This record gives sequence, C-alpha cells and structure tokens, in this order.
Amino acid sequence: MKNGLMNSVRISVCAATLAAAGVSGVETPREWRVVPLERKTELALPLPPLAQVTSTDRSGRTWQQSGEMCGTVEGARGEFVHVLRANGWRVSKRITLGRARERSELLVLTAAKRRVLFMVWEKEIGKCGFAWGKEQ
Repeated sequence: MKNGLMNSVRISVCAATLAAAGVSGVETPREWRVVPLERKTELALPLPPLAQVTSTDRSGRTWQQSGEMCGTVEGARGEFVHVLRANGWRVSKRITLGRARERSELLVLTAAKRRVLFMVWEKEIGKCGFAWGKEQ
C-alpha cells in the first residue's frame, strides 16, 4: 500500500510539473482529500418496531433508554431478543424476578466487547416497560 501511494504521489507531482511547464496533453490531476469516518460514541441498541421510547439519557449514570411496548413480559422479551439476535447480540444471562403475574426479567446482552443490561417489566395488563443501559 505504501509503495502504491508513493507512486501515485510521484505521478501526480510529475503531471503537475509537466502541466506547469506548458507541455500540452497533460491534465492537471484533481485534488483529493481524505475524510475520516465518523464513529458513534454512543451505543445504539436495535429495538422492535412497536417499541416506543419515552426517555433517553446519554449521561451514563442511569438507563440509556426506556419506553413501553404492548404485550406480556414474555412476549415483549421475545420480540426484543429476536431483534437483538438478528443484529449480532447474544443473551449471556437471564434473570426472572417476581411471581407469574407481577414479574420482570433482567437480561445481560453481549456483542463483540460490549455488554448491556436490559430489563422488561409489566406496567399494567397488556403493557410492558423496558429499559437498557450499557456497562461502565
């Protein structure tokens, strides 16, 4: 790569020199610039289409996002896990809390070297809340 870059620089300099000297038929090369890729500093987690985000906090001191979704705790968790697995996330741990009617679930998700804590709980019949935050 380095030799190829050096050769292209030499060719560009030679072409520019010949064009400046008045040699016809030589086109002055276009100017190229390198633009660095933007990197997202915040972690984005894919959510199911029916999930409604109600709050976002990028401070890193609390849940990064929270919201609501219709359905049971099991159904909502299944939707979230399905979308997350399709995007490269893996469920490392799953903790079920509470009784069958008033239950919530805590998930630890991993992708590459990132870890996220994800929680789903029943807010009322037919509606669940969710929240997630990245590991510090």
